[in-house]
Parts: sequence; structure tokens; C-alpha cells
Amino acid sequence: MAEIAVDVQNIVKHYGSFVALNDVSLSIQDNEFFTLLGPSGCGKTTLLRSIAGFEEVTEGKIFLYGEEIEDLAPHQRPINTVFQHYALFPHMTVHDNIAFGLKRLGKSQAEIDKTVKEMLALVQMEDFGNRRTNNMSGGQMQRIALARALAPKPKVLLLDEPLSALDLKLRQAMRDELQKLQRDTGITFIFVTHDQDEAMSMSDRIAVMSNGQVQQVGTPDEIYNRPKSRFVADFIGDTNIVDVTIEATDAKSTLYRSKGGVGLQVERATDLTVGAEISINVRPENVVIVDAGKGRADATLTHKSFFGRTSIYSMELNDGTLIKSRYSSRDELGRKEMAIGDSVGIDFAADTLAELTS
Repeated sequence: MAEIAVDVQNIVKHYGSFVALNDVSLSIQDNEFFTLLGPSGCGKTTLLRSIAGFEEVTEGKIFLYGEEIEDLAPHQRPINTVFQHYALFPHMTVHDNIAFGLKRLGKSQAEIDKTVKEMLALVQMEDFGNRRTNNMSGGQMQRIALARALAPKPKVLLLDEPLSALDLKLRQAMRDELQKLQRDTGITFIFVTHDQDEAMSMSDRIAVMSNGQVQQVGTPDEIYNRPKSRFVADFIGDTNIVDVTIEATDAKSTLYRSKGGVGLQVERATDLTVGAEISINVRPENVVIVDAGKGRADATLTHKSFFGRTSIYSMELNDGTLIKSRYSSRDELGRKEMAIGDSVGIDFAADTLAELTS
């Protein structure tokens, strides 16, 4: 079993009467790329700053590899942070920026020069040591900030939305570089972002946060395909959510009834009882359009949007519930033309449906 790098236990953080973190607990494994994901104001940066020591927690405990650290000053924690705007020293060379933390630790000049050389190679900037940072691109400054943070060999590296200031193409390239850096160094990365694509593409596991609480922790696949709450399902990507009541269930199937009376029979048992009011979630790419009368329910085609690589079909069930289906352009080949107003059926595999109980 993997060693626990950071263990957050029942953390509470108050700013006056405002509760920024409300009983947050989670464990982050050694050598894990772990992401705190959520909308602005959800508490993810406050949690990151609490781990770093920049915020004092109101209640709770934080452990770093088994050592309790919530009362330690930031410089006493073997943790480094890469900030959103890098916080580089413009009057210093790249070499001196990277060397700064090593000098404060009292390292010898020979060790400093050796480490700086290694860090420049790690971020593929070997020829930039003598240049100043004030005329460099965003991507170059990002690499320098990473090299400076990694140079003291911290046990944990915290990254507070470090890609948000970059343009889209560079941001996508830096995702791959961050993943490679994490694998190459073996350091535990804790990454904060509001960008779902960043979180899904880079992370080993994700904690989705809202209103100062952790809503769900899981792998990208678990978060996307098996969300535990309506918030997680709706926040992560595009989806279909239908409010239903469980009308009947047995060992092999469940009958869900929408608020408007549409029944959806699914070949899968549920742990919930008859009469339970929940929501069900199916991603658009898992909704298949079939002939009317041959699916789980009938619908009327109301809109089609073409996005190049994909097309989105919008449909309305008989009770007015809107359902979306996504097809790739390749899947569209050979599909018969459908006109707005056509009657169709919708279908989906039973294992692509998720029950949302909160």
C-alpha cells in the first residue's frame, strides 16, 4: 500500500463568520499527482495554502509523512509552492532565481551550481542560466518557477493554478511537461485548478470541492463516469441529469420514473428502496439515438449542433425533459439524416447510468 504523503484531518478554516473550509479530510499518497478541482471560491486554494503554512487552520490536523505540521511555519515544512504568477525575481538571472532557496538553506556554492545545472536540464533550459527573467515568455518563466521550486528537493510540491496565465496551446503543452516532471522527480504534486480538462488529463486522483467541502475523491474515470452527487456530475463535463423516483426494483433491473411520468427500465439492480427520489446521470456520448419505439424512451429531435469533430443532438422526452447525445464525426458516417421535429428513441447501456443521491 502506498505511503501517505499528506493527511488532512477535519480541517476547518474561518475568516470571521465566513467558513472557507468545513470539516475537510483527505489523504494524498506518496508520488501522486493529486488535483484540487472546483469553481472559484470553493476553498481549494485555501486548502493548498493551509498545507503550505500560509494560512492557519481554525480546527483540524495536517500530517506530512506522519509528522504533524499545522503549527509549523512555512519555512519549516519541506514543501514548496509554484504560484499563479510565478513570483520570480526580475533583477536576478535564471541561475540566481533557482539558486535562491538553496542559498537560504546554507548549501555550498558547488552544490548549488550542481543542482541548478540539474534543474535547468530537467526543465530543458540549459542555455538560459545567465539570462534575466524580465524578457522571457510565459512558458519560459513557468519552467524557471518549477525549477526553483524543485531545486531544494521538497517532499511535496504545491501548484496554485500555475497554467492559468498561459495561452491555450502553451497550456496544453505544459500539462504534458508537468506530468513528465512529476514522474521524473517522484515528488508528490498537489495541483489546484478550476479547469476540468487540466484536472482530468493530468491527475492520478482528483478531489472535487464546493462550498468549502470535498464532494468526491477519485480517479478521473471515477469522477467522470461514476459521480456521487449532482454537483460533481454537472461540474465535470457535459451531462444529462434527470430527476426520478424508483418505482420498482429486483435483483436484475430497476424502473425509474421521471417527474413527468416517463419510465426508464434499466437492467441493473439498485441499493436504494422503492419510492426513493434521486437523480440519474448519463453522459451525452453514452446516449444512442434509435428508431422511435425501440429505445428506453421516445423523444423529439429539437436541435443539432455541429462542432467539427463531434455533433450534439438535443432531444425532448414526452415530459419535456431535455436529453443530449454526442456523436463523433466518424460515427456520423452512414447515419441517416434526421430533421428537427422527428420522433426518435433514446438508449444507453445500463452500466453508463449513475445514481445521484445528493
